[in-house]
Amino acid sequence: MKRISPHTGCRAGHSLVEFALLLPLVLLLVANVVNFGAFMYGHITVVNAARTGAQYMVLGPASYANPQPIDSGSIASLITSDVSTLLNKASVTVRVCTNNGGTFRKTMALSETGTACAAGNTDGYTDPEVSGSPALYVVATVDVTYTYQPIIPLWDFPLLHIHATLPPTTLHKTAVMRMIE
Repeated sequence: MKRISPHTGCRAGHSLVEFALLLPLVLLLVANVVNFGAFMYGHITVVNAARTGAQYMVLGPASYANPQPIDSGSIASLITSDVSTLLNKASVTVRVCTNNGGTFRKTMALSETGTACAAGNTDGYTDPEVSGSPALYVVATVDVTYTYQPIIPLWDFPLLHIHATLPPTTLHKTAVMRMIE
């Protein structure tokens, strides 16, 4: 004959309590993994868009015996297609500038915030190999700024600096390359 313990029913209750205590932590972990993955994807996309825009600006018009000037529309469409997979793509701002021996020229801007190309801005890069003499190269600069929004927003106390997941963050990347103009 099988003997039944009086404590058998209590063990099922312990498992239910443990499950109820661990479930919120597991869900928080899953939400943070998803949000961190989206953040890293946004970071990589912004870096690639800036680099692709600068590479096209430097190499795109180059052809043997027939160099063509840069078309700002083609740079804009290239960068726009690069960032088209971002969730908050409306927040992307792009500024493309050139620096020819201290003369800054804005080539084009997408969703511009009003800042001009000047030596005091983030795009005020100069050729480091040329100091005091005329510049041999034109410095091409592509600035891409993106505001990351979490995919799964959970509770947030910004005044206490307590966030359950990654807070909204601004990603700003600049690609600088030298070109012959």
